[in-house]
Amino acid sequence: MPVPVLGRTMMISLPILGLAVAAPAAARSVPAKPVWATGTYVYADLCTEAESGERAGRRITLKRSPGGDVLVYETASQSSQAESVTLDDETKALSFLVGGERGSVAFHGTLATDALVGTVEDGTGAYPLRLRRILRSHAHEACPAEVTPGDVTGSIGTRR
Repeated sequence: MPVPVLGRTMMISLPILGLAVAAPAAARSVPAKPVWATGTYVYADLCTEAESGERAGRRITLKRSPGGDVLVYETASQSSQAESVTLDDETKALSFLVGGERGSVAFHGTLATDALVGTVEDGTGAYPLRLRRILRSHAHEACPAEVTPGDVTGSIGTRR
């Protein structure tokens, strides 16, 4: 019994169609390497002293782009671009070195979606730092009234 022409075409096309459908599925099965997207990430604990009205704290701004990472370290009295920045996309480990009029500042820690956590070392020694991620600009917050030892977050206004 002769096979209709349409039937022969379908028999030849079916295996080819199967390969076409399977090829994209195989390409998608390769695990993607996680990377932080390009953009600007801001971590800060800036605040305003209630009595004097002066600014205190610090802000770290990380700008990521295909051309490289740029980090700006700011305190109430200075702003400096980091001389060296090392960021591991896989572990999210961050380290940077900032030089300035008041000496150098080194940081080693990790980035998270909600905070930057690590250790800062400057002319006064090494101490822990935790800065929350700032997602949008907002009015200046008042500094905490008093900080007990062990609660230091790295704010220059509360560190004694």
